[in-house]
Amino acid sequence: MTPLNSVPGAVVALMDRGNVETVIVAGKVRKCKGRLLDVNLDRLRRELEASRDHLFRAANVPQDLFA
Repeated sequence: MTPLNSVPGAVVALMDRGNVETVIVAGKVRKCKGRLLDVNLDRLRRELEASRDHLFRAANVPQDLFA
């Protein structure tokens, strides 16, 4: 991260989720020591895919995941 010219710019352009150790939302720790807490990733993935499919249908856009 050197030379550091802009802290916000470095965070936006040079960092990713691996740089985040702890996340606190509304006073509750959601990520600690780099690990997500209380997250059902399988359920979240299903909900995200259902939401994606709904948006494609509502917009009448053909869905081709390999295009």
